Amino acid sequence: MTKPIPAEIKRHRATGTEIKNVGAHFYLHRVTCVWDPIAKKRRKKSIEYIGKVTPEGVQPKKSKKIPANGAPQSKEYGASWVARELSNDVRECLTRHFALEAPWIYAAAILRCIHPGAFRYVGHHYETSWLSEIFPELDLSSETLSKNMKRLGQRRDLITAFMKDFVPAGDWYAIFDGTAMVCNSQNIREAQRGYNARGGNDPQINLMYALALKDGGMAPVFYKRYPGCIRDVSAFRNMANAMGLQSALIIGDKGLTQRRECERLAAEGLHYIFPLRRNSVEYSRAALEKPGRTGFGGRFKYHGRIIWYSEEPAAAGCAHRHLLYLDETLHHSETCSRARGKLDGETPAAMRAAAHKQLEYGTFVLKTNLAGKTPEEIYRAYKTRQEIEQLFDLYKSESQFATTGMHSAETQEACLFLNHLSVMLAYRVYARLKANEQLKEYAVQKTLEHLLKDIRVTQYGDGVWQLEPVPKAAKLALEAIGLTLPEEPS
Repeated sequence: MTKPIPAEIKRHRATGTEIKNVGAHFYLHRVTCVWDPIAKKRRKKSIEYIGKVTPEGVQPKKSKKIPANGAPQSKEYGASWVARELSNDVRECLTRHFALEAPWIYAAAILRCIHPGAFRYVGHHYETSWLSEIFPELDLSSETLSKNMKRLGQRRDLITAFMKDFVPAGDWYAIFDGTAMVCNSQNIREAQRGYNARGGNDPQINLMYALALKDGGMAPVFYKRYPGCIRDVSAFRNMANAMGLQSALIIGDKGLTQRRECERLAAEGLHYIFPLRRNSVEYSRAALEKPGRTGFGGRFKYHGRIIWYSEEPAAAGCAHRHLLYLDETLHHSETCSRARGKLDGETPAAMRAAAHKQLEYGTFVLKTNLAGKTPEEIYRAYKTRQEIEQLFDLYKSESQFATTGMHSAETQEACLFLNHLSVMLAYRVYARLKANEQLKEYAVQKTLEHLLKDIRVTQYGDGVWQLEPVPKAAKLALEAIGLTLPEEPS
């Protein structure tokens, strides 16, 4: 027969808990309800022991202490500290919009930034990171994370409000970039058949990204999903409206240079810069056929290279400009590499064809309707996009990998948002490395995951966390980013 629980003990039971009698004592447990498929009914399940209950109150359970001569506990510190140090504004904005959910969102984003990969590993990385001390008692297990992500994905309104807070004010350009993600889930409305760059016609989702170009730097600020049957051109104006923009600059690839698509963009009040293929018939090669470099209008220096440029006057009734560039270093490299091995036994006709083809070596052509900008400014704007393309593609590919198997639109939305936050944090590191001219020596992902992670803190028997000696490689990486570690873990 179950022993009745005295009133002075029962009064300490809170909602979601249960008091159990064992022998002469009473113990408080946190409980939940789960469905029993065999009994076909719900039953209580104890999920956590809280402590011993006495008439005076609840005595919390005692945590196991590490003895002075026991094994120390060590956690990753450097990479997560750098990410936090460079993203205080992100944390504050998340708190403002997501309130109590902000800590797990912020922690998961940092962990994804350091360790791009499947979400099932987030909990493990959290337990072995200093983030578990900064944000204690977060439940980032696969089961709980899945539930939290589904709830997060239902709040696209809050996600949009958060992203709008990072849309710059003043003079800047929004650069749009799109990617197709294959998705076979029948529960996601946007998963529709459409053509992609790989030549397939699979069910897919078109992910549109906006990056802010300002003062020579660039940062991701906004994203939105579209059905796979919607082409990028159709989504550009919708994306600009979602961001509250009247105008934007689209820096795309060679697949968006058709005249009708450019006319549609211009009609929507959008600017664009697109590269043309070298064999395109749209631009004139007259500047290349003149002796020396006399056909070019000028030159400038870019990353130590000499770049010649020539602008073709726009045709009557045509809004776009064609800008021809010639990179002296690339021209020399292509001339040598393509001619190597072809000189023996070459016919006169082949030599004449090679000489004519050689005129295009090292060239680069841009098509744009952007007025009021010099050829050098347009060239640098396009190259700025290419500078961080490798970084951006890394996280886009991880997003594609992580979202392909999602079975609900809400979970996929949450996955894309966490990935967006990861890209934001990674770019903060990239911008520091770029400002300090360290990009040739340090890649963002390698710096975070393979160098800074070696900066660790250890807790010994006294319960105090101590910063371990910093390895030389990690110390140099910190110097490249321009940060100095605090004397004590924080």
